[in-house]
Amino acid sequence: MSSSPLTAAPSTAQIVIEILELLDSRTDSEHGLTAIEISKRIGVSEKTVRGHLKALHDMQPFGRRVEHLERRDLAKAESVDPKPGWYIEPVFDTAQMRLLADGAALSHSDGEYLQDLIAKIYTFAGRSGQLRGLNQLATPKNYNTEFLNNIELLNDAIEHERAIRFHYCTYDINGNLVPRLDSSSSPKEYRVDPYHLMYKNSKYYLICHMHQHDSLSYLHVERFRDLTMSSTDHSLKRTLDSFSPVPGTRFNVTQHMNERPYPMNGKAVPIHMRIKGTLEPLYDWFDQATVTQISDAEYDVHIVANERATLWWALQYADSHFIEILEPQSLRTMLHDTGQSLTQMYQEP
Repeated sequence: MSSSPLTAAPSTAQIVIEILELLDSRTDSEHGLTAIEISKRIGVSEKTVRGHLKALHDMQPFGRRVEHLERRDLAKAESVDPKPGWYIEPVFDTAQMRLLADGAALSHSDGEYLQDLIAKIYTFAGRSGQLRGLNQLATPKNYNTEFLNNIELLNDAIEHERAIRFHYCTYDINGNLVPRLDSSSSPKEYRVDPYHLMYKNSKYYLICHMHQHDSLSYLHVERFRDLTMSSTDHSLKRTLDSFSPVPGTRFNVTQHMNERPYPMNGKAVPIHMRIKGTLEPLYDWFDQATVTQISDAEYDVHIVANERATLWWALQYADSHFIEILEPQSLRTMLHDTGQSLTQMYQEP
């Protein structure tokens, strides 16, 4: 008489893991699974599944809610096939997932790396994760293969306050990145105190102090080559707080960058202007502006900003004729001189 081999029953931990994996991959806030469906998929009784689902609902594993969707909960569902049942809250909702994925794509990094990174982001979105556009993520022509490693090194250097050394690139006639050269035609070495990494105008900047200057600098991270950092913590020549406009106070990086629509040296000053028509060009760039309406479509505006950065901002809207800088006179003069230069450059023959 033959006997069939015995199969060990799954442990409680194994059942819970299988339920969580199933909820994570097959459900979202508009698509649930019933206890019966779960029991069939993992091969245990419906009663066992219901007991574990109730426990998961009470404990919120990893800070994520496990809930049961009723039909009334789906009355305003956006998907074409909403389904009641149990679901687990995704790590990222759709908006968070898009922000992370789009932010990664803006880095202009290696296309293959971005595809892998964005695919990982989407795995945290549960059933709602939709992989679109990954075939459009090409590696930029002038991509620096050291870019990703440099970000890791810069993050460590900032964390431990370590000075860094590197070669900084410019473009050759074919648009390729090549190191800047010193007087002997060798790659020029820069020594820098790194403070903060920040995206601005689709560029990844390092806010830093270059040792040969007395002011802050804003360097494009993708142009770094041969980056190394000091082996000693707290080896900076100057701290970021030493650049605070108010001595003895903390340096506010966010405010500092908000005062510069384009990152550049120079202090921020009060600027007074008059805008006619729309305020979109103002608030798209200066979210802390003070605005007084003086007629149906005319506004008196005060901001605090870097003069040269504001010059560049104003010039991009110059053909619309609805922004006039009133003060300071130095900025008006810069605009006047730029206008004269353009007139001479483009005057009819």
